[in-house]
Amino acid sequence: MRRLWCMICCCLLLAGCAAPAGEDLPPLGASGPVGDTVPVEEAAEYAAALTIPLAELEPYAPPVSMEPDAAGVETMGEILCDETLPGGTRVVCYWRPDHTAAPDAPGDQDARYEKHWAIHQGDKLLRFAAEYSGYEGGYGVRPFANVLGRSGFCIEAPRGAAYTACDYYVFDETGVPRLLMDCSNGVLERDVNGDGVTELVWNYHGGQFVTCAFLRGGTVYQVEMMSLLAEALPFPGLPAGDLAGWEADGLPVNILAGGWAVIDEPGPKTWIEGYLHLTEDALELYVPTEQIPLEAWAGKRYTLINGAPACQDIVYPEPEVPLAWTVLGPAVPAPREWVEQDLAGRNTAETWAGVEPSYLVMKMVSVLEGWMVVSVSHGVGANADNYVYRTRDGGHTWREAAKLEEAGRYPCAVEFFDDLHAVVGIELYDGAPVFVTRDGGESWEQADLSLLNAPDGLQAYRISRSGDWISVEFSRGAGDETEYFQAFSRDWGKTWTHE
Repeated sequence: MRRLWCMICCCLLLAGCAAPAGEDLPPLGASGPVGDTVPVEEAAEYAAALTIPLAELEPYAPPVSMEPDAAGVETMGEILCDETLPGGTRVVCYWRPDHTAAPDAPGDQDARYEKHWAIHQGDKLLRFAAEYSGYEGGYGVRPFANVLGRSGFCIEAPRGAAYTACDYYVFDETGVPRLLMDCSNGVLERDVNGDGVTELVWNYHGGQFVTCAFLRGGTVYQVEMMSLLAEALPFPGLPAGDLAGWEADGLPVNILAGGWAVIDEPGPKTWIEGYLHLTEDALELYVPTEQIPLEAWAGKRYTLINGAPACQDIVYPEPEVPLAWTVLGPAVPAPREWVEQDLAGRNTAETWAGVEPSYLVMKMVSVLEGWMVVSVSHGVGANADNYVYRTRDGGHTWREAAKLEEAGRYPCAVEFFDDLHAVVGIELYDGAPVFVTRDGGESWEQADLSLLNAPDGLQAYRISRSGDWISVEFSRGAGDETEYFQAFSRDWGKTWTHE
């Protein structure tokens, strides 16, 4: 996981270089910092593609810059900010009187000056926060109401060349300001999840990090959404535009389809326009329900390396640069039935590591969904065991869906059409066995191809789809004596016709 996380961070850092802070990613079908894109038809319907539970999220613990204390007005040097809140409370930010570095200030020159935030209480100051910086202006105070269920005041302070932090304070029962939430950049105050409470959202490093503070059961939590998304989804993703566009439906995001393609590589790319929706319990990714074009996944080849899923970009290799495989995740679990098989040590195998498949086909059919058929010799002649696996997290992890029980030999033609439908043809075998699934690989049935004339000796060599039609092409014989046959289905393999 650590390796995967580092690779995802690299992708996101490349994304940050390609799309500087403050610049929106181009819409689909346009040109921009991510290069040419492959147009995707606008989809009106969206469906949840990924749910990231937030049950393990810890409550927010405000940092403490200082314990509030009382001081005389003689401690005030130059006043950098002086605002009076509704109700008469006066809030100030000021230098040390000598405008010099504090004795215990950090060594960084940009953080060498000590400043205090305080409220006036008669002829005394109640100091409630301290900060160290070299900035001489840009400080402000403003009131807020009904944010995270509370009201109080927000102090604004420059804390970076391009960042103005916003710290939200509320008064406790004794009148002391207490930090409600610290936000590292400009803040969107918005009810982003439709619960009637105003949340706080801010970004950092041009949107590579987007944080939201929200209430759960009256307790404040904060979640950094893009890191969670990157950890769960092995494809680069970035916010699509300004955070101000986030309404209750969710935060628009762009997901780079096609596996491990990086943003600055040459050639066309497909960005899927989805959005993130935050609830009290989960972060959800929604993507268009319409079929994503196959071009989104072209140019990626998948395999197992020491049992672990890996992918390879084969469309735009650099001249004289060998193609490299990228390992996506942990090793694939061994088939369930192996615990009962004392054959070549299968009963001790927990994964496919160390097992060399005799046949392997892997394919992604969406940004998250993918298929794998993997086969090994059964130890007798050309007989084989054939297993079907599925992924629902972009190829990172795989689970066994089924075994093709009646397929006694190796596959010779395989096609995965979408999340539910797939067809597998088995090599030269009496009856030309073709297996069909319509439930995502959980169950399979053998296609009734008795309509074919003398099916003995037939072998499928190509499976394709055109519109509503599935086509399976067969051959028999060799050389000039080769015969060709074709079968069609318009109901995902329930019934067949031929020509």
